[in-house]
Amino acid sequence: MRKKLILGIFLLMGVLSFCESFVSTEWLSQNKNNIKIIDARGKAYKLGHIPGSIEVSWKSLSDMDAEFGSEKWGTVLEFNDLSKRLNELGIKSTDEIVIYSKTHGAWGEDGRIYWTLQMAGFKNLHILDGGIEKWKNEGRKTTFSKTKYPEVTNSIVKLDNSRVITTDQLIKEFNDLVIIDTREEDEYLGATKFGEARGGHIEGAINIPFNSFLEKNGALKNTKEIKKILESNGIENTAKIVTYCTAGIRSAHMQVVLEKLGYDARNYDASFYRWAALKTLKLEK
Repeated sequence: MRKKLILGIFLLMGVLSFCESFVSTEWLSQNKNNIKIIDARGKAYKLGHIPGSIEVSWKSLSDMDAEFGSEKWGTVLEFNDLSKRLNELGIKSTDEIVIYSKTHGAWGEDGRIYWTLQMAGFKNLHILDGGIEKWKNEGRKTTFSKTKYPEVTNSIVKLDNSRVITTDQLIKEFNDLVIIDTREEDEYLGATKFGEARGGHIEGAINIPFNSFLEKNGALKNTKEIKKILESNGIENTAKIVTYCTAGIRSAHMQVVLEKLGYDARNYDASFYRWAALKTLKLEK
């Protein structure tokens, strides 16, 4: 009885954490003057955005100067560079932040920035459930006026790498991991649509597109439905999971969801671009 009670408490804590991480448009509307807001859509920010939000693309927090297909390309900036970038944006680890993107035809950029900021030690983070589409569909206000937060200092103290896995680590731990390919099925089966060196997927990977966790309207499915998807793919809650996609964006979104549900999950942010570039590594189609 005691074990069941303890398990129940842990499951409840996971659900509460899950709910707190994905907030409603109504919650944001009521709290937007007391928090900082990040628009993760990139250039679409200029086409109209939620009042008070700043434009932050995942690329701006990533190493885009490294050689394409290398271990560093597209991965999170090193400490000093990331700290400088966040200082300039005017956000620091003590801020409460809501991140939003679009949900249709997107790659979960809000999840990628959430995951990045978690690595930087940010604790009080939220994703807007349903994204900009839900906000607009409800007739809520948008603006073309650009927001800029005052620059800060000491935005982060250190980087936490517990949510990321490198290529070498993935190879070393390979047999102990459940690997989820979060790309679309055609990519999993071999389509090369984004300049990948080779087509296919990491040997033994399970294909669960990241948007499988979303409703048709872009809102996140409930806990029961998401766990049903995982269970139907033979993934137990004790599994050590690694997620990947093309460049670690869609997989970051899934990592965030899995962690909030209590799973042990890491994002392979070098992802398929790197794995496919290393011709000694096996692929399946």
